Amino acid sequence: MKWYFTSNSESKTYVPTIKAMVISALRNTTLEPYFIYDGQEDELTNWLKERGVVVIFHRSNLYPVLEKHYDKPALKIASGAFLRCDIPFIEKNDEFVLYTDCDVLFLKDVRAEQLPQPKYFSCSSQFNKKDFVDFNTGVMLMNVRELSKTYTVFKKFIENNLPKLYVFDQSAYQLFYCGKNTPLDTKFNHKPYWGIDDEAVIVHYHGPKPVHFSTEDMIKKFNPNYYKIFIKDIGSYDYYLKLIQGYNSEIEYDTNALELLKIGKYPLVKTVNRPLEIRLKTFIRKKKALVKDIIERRFCR
Repeated sequence: MKWYFTSNSESKTYVPTIKAMVISALRNTTLEPYFIYDGQEDELTNWLKERGVVVIFHRSNLYPVLEKHYDKPALKIASGAFLRCDIPFIEKNDEFVLYTDCDVLFLKDVRAEQLPQPKYFSCSSQFNKKDFVDFNTGVMLMNVRELSKTYTVFKKFIENNLPKLYVFDQSAYQLFYCGKNTPLDTKFNHKPYWGIDDEAVIVHYHGPKPVHFSTEDMIKKFNPNYYKIFIKDIGSYDYYLKLIQGYNSEIEYDTNALELLKIGKYPLVKTVNRPLEIRLKTFIRKKKALVKDIIERRFCR
């Protein structure tokens, strides 16, 4: 099965995580890796090619409207996130492909016989393991043949509804394909805050990323919303942070500051008071309202 992941040249801080992810996939799975990249050939793309990854240089077909709508910090995220929407535009041969974000780790093989055959796509839950309405698109089994049939109208929907897409393309999938997600077993999108799970196939570092533990300064200024997620299961985070580090020694943590984070000495500020965090809190508030609308099928009529 083909496995797609995407990124752009604005995401250099995540390169060590991407390398760990690819190493885990090559070591533990039979997946065929494909990388869609908005950028020029560089150290990362050369590293990937040397390991047999097919690199596709491509800028999102939505980029012109994204550039008009988002400010520069948000555009750096959006231009990478919306790349996944173009997979049905790019992939012309296979019926089903796997997509993941760049912050996952493959612990076991992903075999077709383990997976559903969705009408459009199959996603697991987000925070609540039983909530497949508020699904998470960090891991998607995509039926690209069917998604290609709706690609043009989906693209137009995104262009016309960007103010409603509080979590970028994830919100677009939730709204446009409302009620059409085929649930994916949570073992294919396991989150560290759910605890250690020996049955996990793919671990998704949803929320705090390994890079956020790199330096004392980053840990001192740790996002309060991420801190709330981190303390849900500190032991599990400790386990999964060490696990990904085992796949790529370039991933480094400030262990002293991390210990202070564990006992609550850091972050120095535990409430949202910085502009970026205020915006994130606003996103969360609006997203809760969005999910409520989805549940009540206001967007499905």
